[in-house]
Amino acid sequence: MEAMGVDNCRIVITNEDAKDSEVEVPIFDGSAGKWVDAIEEIGLKLAIDQCGNFCEKMAPHVNQPVHVWRNDCFLIAFPATEVRITYGIDFPQVPEIGCQWFFTAPLDNKFYAEQIAPSRTFCIYEEVGVEQMRNMGLIKGGSMENALVCSVSKGWINPPLRFHDEPCRHKVLDLIGDLSLFAQLGSQGIPLAHLVVYKGGHAMHANFLRRLLERI
Repeated sequence: MEAMGVDNCRIVITNEDAKDSEVEVPIFDGSAGKWVDAIEEIGLKLAIDQCGNFCEKMAPHVNQPVHVWRNDCFLIAFPATEVRITYGIDFPQVPEIGCQWFFTAPLDNKFYAEQIAPSRTFCIYEEVGVEQMRNMGLIKGGSMENALVCSVSKGWINPPLRFHDEPCRHKVLDLIGDLSLFAQLGSQGIPLAHLVVYKGGHAMHANFLRRLLERI
């Protein structure tokens, strides 16, 4: 929703076969593609108040570099006039993935829908404690149909990939989703900045958001 310009909505998730505490957002194929398709099919409508007025959408600006890091992993935001993202990942223990970089130029609805949204989540076969995670109540909907699985020795277990650098693109998808948490009162969550990330993840993205909140 953040990437497609939706800033005013109500989300209702129901499942007649599950208890309220067990209802989770559908993962579909592990990408954001179906969500984008649904938004594009229905379209957007300008939200107005009871007086017929609408609020201009604001976007946060980065006026000076902001960064977070841990060991050799980092996320830096540089001042810019439009949103750009440069993201790098490195899995030296998994040759089929290795080191990948992806760059948005710039980020807009069309680029997101075509180049980022279709990328699926992925995992390393030897590192996944599936049973342990499910015992914790996680990834209940996870399967080979909604995640790319790569083996250290055997490569991709369930190809084909939609992009040669699909894992890196999905990390960009994750970043955009995490940055949407910065959105307030209908304003844009993604800051106008050039975001450069290397070996990031949800925890680092969250730390970056906390750093941004400290600057407000």
